[in-house]
Amino acid sequence: MKKIKTRIGILFILLTVFTMFASCLNDDDEPKDKQKTVTLYVSATTGECTGMTGTPHECMLIKEKGEKTWDPCEFNGIEGFTYEKGYEYELLATKTIYANPPADGSSYDYTLIKVVSKMAKGNE
Repeated sequence: MKKIKTRIGILFILLTVFTMFASCLNDDDEPKDKQKTVTLYVSATTGECTGMTGTPHECMLIKEKGEKTWDPCEFNGIEGFTYEKGYEYELLATKTIYANPPADGSSYDYTLIKVVSKMAKGNE
């Protein structure tokens, strides 16, 4: 009888410890990154960016479908996409919006899904 009580006690302790560890793994309370598919337009002309150093440099100009203004974007700002000056692009991309963005970085990133169109444009 004493062995059974000891085994039940050990089993109870093990279940309690397991439950405690399992509850530590539950991170449902933490904010999650969000992803959505967006249409991006990339201008045939470039603009000027001012990065972390404050030094102006050349970069792409992009805008999401429905937006009116062009935003500067680093040439490597769309993962998987290689920009060629003089071409206007329509892209399908995944936009990842970070729940906890780095203090010195962007709150979102783009990843190329596919190039929908690429059209040569003259000097504008």
